[in-house]
Amino acid sequence: MKLAKKSWTILLLFVMVCTLFVACGNTNENSDSKNEASSVEESTTPIQENDTPKDSLQAEGTSTDPVTITVAFPWGEEIFNNRFKEIDEKMPNINIKMVPCSCKSTSLQELFASGINPDIIFPNNGISHVESLGIIYPLDDLAKSHNFDINTLNPGIVSNIRSLDSEGRLIGIPDGTGYMSLFYNKEIFDLFGEPYPTEKMTWDQAFDLAKKMTGQRNGVSYLGLELGGWGNVGDGAGVALRELAVNKTDPDTGEVLITKDPAFSKYLELMKKYYSIPDVRSEEAKNSDLFAKKQAAMTVNWTAYFVLVNPFEDVEYLKNNIAMLPVPVWADQPNIGPSLGTTPMIISSSSEHKDAAFSVLKEYVSVANQTKIARSMASGPALTEVADQYGSDIENYVGQDVTSVFKLTPATYKGRQSLWDQYVNLDLAKFADSDMNIQEFLRITKEEGESTITEAKTQQVNTKK
Repeated sequence: MKLAKKSWTILLLFVMVCTLFVACGNTNENSDSKNEASSVEESTTPIQENDTPKDSLQAEGTSTDPVTITVAFPWGEEIFNNRFKEIDEKMPNINIKMVPCSCKSTSLQELFASGINPDIIFPNNGISHVESLGIIYPLDDLAKSHNFDINTLNPGIVSNIRSLDSEGRLIGIPDGTGYMSLFYNKEIFDLFGEPYPTEKMTWDQAFDLAKKMTGQRNGVSYLGLELGGWGNVGDGAGVALRELAVNKTDPDTGEVLITKDPAFSKYLELMKKYYSIPDVRSEEAKNSDLFAKKQAAMTVNWTAYFVLVNPFEDVEYLKNNIAMLPVPVWADQPNIGPSLGTTPMIISSSSEHKDAAFSVLKEYVSVANQTKIARSMASGPALTEVADQYGSDIENYVGQDVTSVFKLTPATYKGRQSLWDQYVNLDLAKFADSDMNIQEFLRITKEEGESTITEAKTQQVNTKK
């Protein structure tokens, strides 16, 4: 099935947004997550270690009497059909049906209360919303019974999913991922007389180069480096922290660790150097994408930048002047890129058709389906085998080294990711615009996070009563 460009663009935007929430903590977390604590319902079914489906190799449903697999899905029918219609057509023994749901804990509980128990859940607002309900069914045993080789999946994404679980289990199949790249404008480099950037450029080198290329030429003001544009405090600015893959909080107790772990001081020292560059936080920088306006020499942005934004209407200008590289790295870990996030597609422990549900997810990460996703750049592929197809159908990427995103090894968490991190907002805008030193900023952020976590814990206790 040929997918409309508009549909895939909308899909990609959602996948990119989801990625950052599931990954190691965005620099500007959604404030709603601070006000809605995870809730637990006593009637929900906890994870059962030995709850392996019987007759797991026996196919469920037939072409004349298909089994229905319901999917709690947050992004609307059009995107759902883009993802699952072809899969539904390929599996005559299974009907795949969407159940509209924001997939937060409250909306999921409302579904359960109404008698609807979805087989597959898309926790796009973070894993905590399903983890707190005890409805996650681990998939390692299902993968074995279905002869599915988990090693065919992108190991960086699998590592991220396993780090969400206290026992390192595979709690979902990856929906895809989002990559970041360094884009640069050769025309501006030529104007300033500076050599083009190279692979494995360190952050310090990138910022030093940015200083040299910030200034006026021919009456136009240029910025040497944007970190995602729009004020330089969002996704692009969080890449260096994602390369460290550290928790802001203790995953068991919720203790805020940002004043104890030196990684956060290290990161903020780096960002302080960046924000000292003139005009990085100018009003024009806050309110626009300067790279798209040909006023920034470099930008760290989503690899799918030319699909999401398509800043250059002149395709020939893009082909002749814009190039891409891996993102900058830390000097002491020159081969490590940012951790990869994903929305793990979860099978509910209350599903009566776990084998059929796994068959659907297995088809989602099949070579055929992942090739389609990769070529259209709907998301970063979950399947390693199709990595070289990434963006190959997109005109704006013809001649670009798109697969440069795979040249760095994604950072991985040493232990479990902390679900309490969502309540600690490392507000880079506040940091960039204030006179606070790093330790003061971390102390205030820690105190604010502790207060929010206390409120969340109180709400959890009240919900259990």
